[in-house]
Amino acid sequence: MHDLALCTVHVDGDAIVGGFVLTLAGDVLTIAASHLVVGLAPGDDVTVRVLDEVRGECLYAGYVSRVAADRLDVADLGLVSTLQKREVVRVPVAIPCRGTVVPHTAVSAPDDDVAWTDGGAGTATTTATATATVTETATATGKRIDFTMLDVSAHGMRVLAHVELATGSLIRFRFEELDAPFVIDAVVVRGDQSRTGTHYGCRFVGMTVRQTDSLFGYVLRTQGDQRRERLRVF
Repeated sequence: MHDLALCTVHVDGDAIVGGFVLTLAGDVLTIAASHLVVGLAPGDDVTVRVLDEVRGECLYAGYVSRVAADRLDVADLGLVSTLQKREVVRVPVAIPCRGTVVPHTAVSAPDDDVAWTDGGAGTATTTATATATVTETATATGKRIDFTMLDVSAHGMRVLAHVELATGSLIRFRFEELDAPFVIDAVVVRGDQSRTGTHYGCRFVGMTVRQTDSLFGYVLRTQGDQRRERLRVF
């Protein structure tokens, strides 16, 4: 259980070590650390947050039983709580994409990400309306855009683009990395300047349950591949 899942070790609420789960045998959790392990000693009481791909965020309590330079054991492990966080499970990537961008003029742009979360009936209605309105003009007014996907979840993505995209614009593209590729509509919810271009946070809209499941499966598989590669390097 939890094999290769991302995790953080906390002392009094402060994150001390980050890494991923190597093994969970009985009540002993072995963690491979991302950096040199400092600030922990055998006998220290800790909590461990594990982001499991199936069970969500799992919080454990225990004590440090062994410390090495790049790994540690937490023993007497007890589950404190679980919290499903499927929406926030995302994976870093570097995928060149090409799509169509449509100015979002018919519907007022959201102030922040909250307007595009699955927060309630009102939000769902707003998202559906935005999708329908922008889609109608996509064929007539759309412009081609090349961008790089920097990370992706089942519900959104962060991209690097060298053109200016207004908040509320819609990007329509075909995600070719999937086993069965399909077209995705993504609304720009924010933009942050960087030295290499602008990073845009985008929210997927108009997705079917099957499409969301397909994206989530892609995220999990890619995370697993990346962790196995990192474990091989270890």
